[in-house]
Amino acid sequence: MKQESVLEESCWSTSGVVLTLGLAIGTYYLLRCNPRLKKMMDRLEGPPALPVLGSALAFARPHEEFLPMIGEWIEKYGTVFGVWIGNFLPYVVVSDADNIEKLLSTTNHIDKGKYDYSLLHEWLGTGLLTAPRTKWSARRKMLTPSFHFKILEDFMPIFNEQATILLDCLSNKENDGKSFDIFPYITRCTLDIICETAMGKKINIQTSLENEDYFEAVNGMCELILQKNTQPWLRFAPIYYLSSVSRHERDYLKKLKGFTLSVIKSRKADRATRNSETRNSNKGESEGIYGKERKAFLDLLLDASENGNVLTDADISEEVDTFMFEGHDTTAANLGWTTMLLAAHPECQKKVHEELDEIFKDDPTRDVTTADVSKMKYLECCVKESLRLYPSVPLIMRQIDHDIKLGNGKVMPQGATAFIVIYFNHRDPAHFPEPLKFNPERFSIENSTKRHPYAYVPFSAGPRNCIGQKFALLEEKVVLAKLFRTYSMEVTEKMEDVIPVPDVILRPKNGVNVAIRKRA
Repeated sequence: MKQESVLEESCWSTSGVVLTLGLAIGTYYLLRCNPRLKKMMDRLEGPPALPVLGSALAFARPHEEFLPMIGEWIEKYGTVFGVWIGNFLPYVVVSDADNIEKLLSTTNHIDKGKYDYSLLHEWLGTGLLTAPRTKWSARRKMLTPSFHFKILEDFMPIFNEQATILLDCLSNKENDGKSFDIFPYITRCTLDIICETAMGKKINIQTSLENEDYFEAVNGMCELILQKNTQPWLRFAPIYYLSSVSRHERDYLKKLKGFTLSVIKSRKADRATRNSETRNSNKGESEGIYGKERKAFLDLLLDASENGNVLTDADISEEVDTFMFEGHDTTAANLGWTTMLLAAHPECQKKVHEELDEIFKDDPTRDVTTADVSKMKYLECCVKESLRLYPSVPLIMRQIDHDIKLGNGKVMPQGATAFIVIYFNHRDPAHFPEPLKFNPERFSIENSTKRHPYAYVPFSAGPRNCIGQKFALLEEKVVLAKLFRTYSMEVTEKMEDVIPVPDVILRPKNGVNVAIRKRA
């Protein structure tokens, strides 16, 4: 199934609104069971809410209009306000650093939005991203050592190899002066990287059509998650299972789950063979056969399972699938935005070129090392500024566990879902003067020291921050270093004309269109 057909089916329809209306009426009685929540939500200013429907119809618009709508609401109602989706989903929209800190800095509001993140359960189960409080705590403790920098260093050859393949794939775009969308190339590169690092399996998406079904299934599931999130009636099982969305999702899940479980089974068999041969040979002979093998995250999960942590294949699968979901699209998004921003700001691109030329003056074509990465101070500032302007995940949710008092005497009530708008938090002029300007120097040490710690949260923050942020930044710096050591880039459109669309991750509506020229 082509991606376009899924998007066509995502449009709001009259029949869908009628279904929502009927379902909302049915849930009216739930409100009568919690009059306190309704009363406290009503005290928060917010957009007009129709009887039964709430503000659901406000979301019946193209996705590119979603962020501007939220921005208008923030201008009108302030940085904390209430929104009802129907009469059964109460949200508190939050976009300022002080109140984001109240939500993210403690373990009190640790659960993700139960309605929104449950849309991921069919694919990811209750892995680290979606796990409830008790399960999350144990899993986080078990998985944190897997993201130690010493372990991430072992992935450097993969980052370098796949980035080099990306350059090969771009070679036919050199010097013709024509603009093209580089984003699909970057996305395939990051998917190759995450498959090899998470599962230890090369899928060669950049150069082969052999695993194209898996690539399409990953992208298709992301589209369906967005579709289910923006069409409330699909959250009700009877309607969902009668819809075409259910059929497409089952098809995608069969491919995704089948692929992951086959890799786990194969990896277990390889490990069993290796252990058997190790027992029947001395250590030196074993190393002579296999050498020092790089371990994927899957191997680390299997190691943990063998060391007393009871993990079934389903448990391991949900964590690997979570790495796949979180680890390729988000990274691709930031790589794309950073590439576009540097192409649009030649003075910043020149500084990146100069920094890279200084680091690699001994051999301009050699692979990037971790020592090289530590010297990429200006490039790191560019990546961070890109994440400020265009955070890969512009919106996150948290369940409000207990009432949170606001400075104006109002309350974020227990039982509502906090809708944290990172996108507008990052554009607060109180913390970032001239917030729409691309200015990497904001993230120099001297300019970052006194900034509010929750004014910049591209990887979330607090105890449930993104476990893979070091992995992502390391990968991005290697790929960008390879790209900008090799090419100069230009854009053919102004950044103010670029339309960001929050399709699960934040991407430019019309792609990352650049012209590339081989550097001398």
